[in-house]
Amino acid sequence: YQRISAGCIFYTDRQNRTGIYPKVCERIDTMPNTLIKKFITITATPHDIWRVFTEPKVTMLMGGHYISSWKKGESLQWKGDDGKLYSYGIILELEPDKLLKHSLYDIKTKERITSTITYRFEDMGKYTILHAEEELAFDMRDDQFEEALEGWDMALDTVKEIAERKNK
Repeated sequence: YQRISAGCIFYTDRQNRTGIYPKVCERIDTMPNTLIKKFITITATPHDIWRVFTEPKVTMLMGGHYISSWKKGESLQWKGDDGKLYSYGIILELEPDKLLKHSLYDIKTKERITSTITYRFEDMGKYTILHAEEELAFDMRDDQFEEALEGWDMALDTVKEIAERKNK
């Protein structure tokens, strides 16, 4: 076991599997600030959580909606309720209810990749673990990295709230 930050323990078991405790925690160590890994336990099915991303009526509860055909190789954009386009990327991998991996480009030029985001939906029966990983194309300053971690916490908490509300 290795303590990473206050309240967080990163581990590697005998089968060389790694994990982080508690439920929502970030890995912060001596590596550059280029990788964010988060996960959250949600009392909903993978399909209910998938709908939070893909069904506009549900996604609007997050303050906007995705613009996409939901096909590998196609664009994925986030448009806020204010009509402003906040992100642009390309879907790299897609398995409904299991996996969504996409790139994010610089919103101004749409030429430079800024990160790759992966969501994995782990079905545990009565609940689902949503794993989120962001591989940054650059090293963030510590203050930027902390802000990004807080943003991920808020985003995953919102997905959880919507999926669990829709599940009731």
